[in-house]
Amino acid sequence: MTPITLYAKVSSLAKTLTTLSLATLTLALCPQVWGQDYPAKSIKIIVPFAAGGPADIVTRQVAASMSPILGQPMVIENVTGAAGIVGTKMGAAAAPDGYTLLLGGTGTHTTNEFLYPSLPYDSDKDFTPVVLMYKAINVFVVPANSPIQTLADLIKQAKQQPGALNYGLGAIGSSSHLSFEKFKKEADIQIVGIPYKGMLPAYTDMMGGRIQVMPNDISNATEQITSGKLRALAVTSAERFPYLPDIPTVAEQGFPGFEGVGWGGLFAPANTPKNIVNKIAAAAAQAYKTEELKQAMRARKVEIIESTPELFASFIVQERKKWAKVIQDSNIKLEQ
Repeated sequence: MTPITLYAKVSSLAKTLTTLSLATLTLALCPQVWGQDYPAKSIKIIVPFAAGGPADIVTRQVAASMSPILGQPMVIENVTGAAGIVGTKMGAAAAPDGYTLLLGGTGTHTTNEFLYPSLPYDSDKDFTPVVLMYKAINVFVVPANSPIQTLADLIKQAKQQPGALNYGLGAIGSSSHLSFEKFKKEADIQIVGIPYKGMLPAYTDMMGGRIQVMPNDISNATEQITSGKLRALAVTSAERFPYLPDIPTVAEQGFPGFEGVGWGGLFAPANTPKNIVNKIAAAAAQAYKTEELKQAMRARKVEIIESTPELFASFIVQERKKWAKVIQDSNIKLEQ
């Protein structure tokens, strides 16, 4: 082989290797070309709360409706601990390939960072918002025999007797707790919060007259409201709750723009390819149109939200800003 022929072969090989390297680099720099056949296997959803709880049940129902659309099983894995922090940390550390998703919510992605001194994850940088699934509305209730008939009555009595009224809260930092603190601030009233280990003992004390009012998730209070044991003063959603339309909102009773709800949505690890994120979000949007899922959500008394990754990301920004101010103004702190 002559030196010229050898040089030509080496040069040709070098060009081939360069082409392969450039192709590899292009794939590395353009993650949107990944996952064209997604999903090719089952998808895991980490739920950072206990099995059988409201968030878990709703997530399972949504996942069951999305699964046939995506053509793969969606498997729920409950990873509990530290107000959702343990499971959320696991979700942040998952591979960004669309096969591990996380149920995130009000606490994990908008309030924990302001309630706790530190978190083992960054709720903004470590995740990609996929789709807002639902909103859980809160309601302010009093016993049916209470002299407080309306929200205006509650405000009037609180102003006449500053600090004399008490309200019960089942979990410090919950959306029901923070919603009531937001209301207190806007109404400029003093009502003392009494923490309980769950809503049932708070409800018992309210019926016994030891506390006068209680904010609660509407799914927990609907039966007592419809049976006449409780009087609902207001719901915390922006609009009236369609399944209990006679209850006025806080907003329409003198507080325009008021909204204080819990919510849940799907997140992917940061850097998950955009086409995979969009495919999951599209499957959720299609699932929301099925009558079966609508009925399941109606039974759980939660509001289905049609969303996109972009709308969800914008919603989180607004929620973070809102709850940060409430937590700071009320000086609420938790220990890990």
